[in-house]
Amino acid sequence: MLTPVVLIAALLAGPVPAANTCSAIQQANGTCTYAENTGTTVEVGATRPGGGSGGSDSGRGGSGVEQKPEESGPPAINDCRRGGLNCYTIEVIRQPTLTDVASFAPASLPLVDEPGGVGLVGMPVNFVVDAQTHTATGELFDLPVTVRFVPASFIFRHGDGTTRETASGGQSWAALGQAQFSATATSHAYAARGTYSASAVVRYEADVDFGNGWVAVPGLLEIPTSAMDIQILEVRTALVNKTCLENPTGVGC
Repeated sequence: MLTPVVLIAALLAGPVPAANTCSAIQQANGTCTYAENTGTTVEVGATRPGGGSGGSDSGRGGSGVEQKPEESGPPAINDCRRGGLNCYTIEVIRQPTLTDVASFAPASLPLVDEPGGVGLVGMPVNFVVDAQTHTATGELFDLPVTVRFVPASFIFRHGDGTTRETASGGQSWAALGQAQFSATATSHAYAARGTYSASAVVRYEADVDFGNGWVAVPGLLEIPTSAMDIQILEVRTALVNKTCLENPTGVGC
């Protein structure tokens, strides 16, 4: 401990450089102390990295520790659920299938034959299915929709093991301007007498419109017609000198 005489002598001797007694670790941690002799007073304090040399800090009451600015949080998220800007709603409509649109399909149609339930061996029987474009409206995937069915092809099953596929459902002999037993695009000639169960299948292409134009549904929807029996008769001819009306007991009558 210094005596008063020595202390006075030290004060009168003028300023003394600050004694640096800090280690490298103390300097790195900011716990370095110092002493400064100005010639009239001796100040003892400590500094931290970035801090002052003992000056007062308005927020810390002169502790000499620099107050760091408050860090801002993460940038605000443009959340569309909270009314954000430049937000868009994207609706994805899945591709409809034939199963999805089956409930909108047209009803089964009857098969019409000419001359009407009967035919002759070797003579054409004319078949007609009057299928037209069918349109229906409703809801699909909880959205309003219009569904359209267009006949694409027809498959006629004659009941004797033969079939014919055509692009149209055919027309009557009268509509075609043809005589009975004329061959048509949808006719069939049976080779033997008997009763045959004939039917047809209408193959439809389907399209859907959700308000943005028609979109094709993959595949073809097949709707069968009702079946009908056709009796095919065999015709025999003979030379006679009188008609059956004139001679009911004649040959072939």
